Amino acid sequence: MFTLEGKTAIVTGAAGGIGAACAYAYARHKIGGMVLTDVRQENLEKTAAKIEAETGVKSVCVAVDLRKEEADKALAAEAKQKLGKIDILLNCAGVSRRGSLYDVTEEQWNFTFDINVKGLFFICREVYKIMESQGGGVIINLASQAARSGGIVVTPDYPSSKAAVLTLTKSLAKAGASKQIRVNTVAPGLIATEMTSDFGYDPGTVPLGRIGTGEDVAGACLFLASDYASYITGACIDVNGGIAMI
Repeated sequence: MFTLEGKTAIVTGAAGGIGAACAYAYARHKIGGMVLTDVRQENLEKTAAKIEAETGVKSVCVAVDLRKEEADKALAAEAKQKLGKIDILLNCAGVSRRGSLYDVTEEQWNFTFDINVKGLFFICREVYKIMESQGGGVIINLASQAARSGGIVVTPDYPSSKAAVLTLTKSLAKAGASKQIRVNTVAPGLIATEMTSDFGYDPGTVPLGRIGTGEDVAGACLFLASDYASYITGACIDVNGGIAMI
């Protein structure tokens, strides 16, 4: 039986969209415990309540701004204290905006990279320390098809940041391999979420004939978190309905 029984996880960006879908998928597959984090406390608690009501899995909610290194240190320490160990870190937190290159201000560029790259790196590093001490673990980072294509309707800061995530993941995977820390990436394509609600995606451009869902992405994140992916590290799984084939 496919299960995460006995494992624990931190899921960032869990207040909605892909993050919430992944947390729910982990719970449905019997995960032992989760720390869910986001900046949106109320939505985070709603996610946790829904998961507990439907699966019986209780989650710890921690509202945190991952752009701050000290906040990442505190989050990792609290997760270790609450869960006893950290088997899985799933990084779903991220931002994107619709627009052109002329819409990008210096403030927006820094904000995007602070969340999508800097914050991701520091929480990875803090959890990496814990995983190293316990003999291994799994880190999964969300990138994007835009990292390879340059994006469709988003401003250039977004695909640039997600390209950085692809490379950062490989660096972490190389560092962690000898310590049994697997690090992989999932690259979603056109996915319907609250953040992309005004992006005007056309299902006709997707070979599978539909826009993806958070649950589609969650399937890949579930597989990579499981023992079925025990020989996979430094890889990227594309979840894009065939819109790009490499």
